Amino acid sequence: MRATDLLGASVFDVDGQRVGAVRDIYVEAGGRAVTDSGQPAYRIAALECGPGGIAHRLGYGHRALAGPWPLTPLLRRLVQRSVVVRWSDIAAVDGARIELSVQRTTLDHVAEGTP
Repeated sequence: MRATDLLGASVFDVDGQRVGAVRDIYVEAGGRAVTDSGQPAYRIAALECGPGGIAHRLGYGHRALAGPWPLTPLLRRLVQRSVVVRWSDIAAVDGARIELSVQRTTLDHVAEGTP
């Protein structure tokens, strides 16, 4: 499986409640060294999940953007509903469905828990 296969996958908490779709992937250095180059690989640290796909693609979740007045508050509100799912909180990945080992209420919101 490639990391990009996770984008758009539906995420469900331990109780079966939908958390949202994967909108972004956070990676960190420290994976096993790549055999052909010997360089350290990157591994997935967390997934960003939520309802605001267009807001994420435009960058409203990661920097202060000022756009047209009616859009800016709406898109920021969508991004604020997004949560960060640590890779250690994932119980199973089955195609386009990701199941967590925790409840949605224990997840950090993007502003609080961005790795």
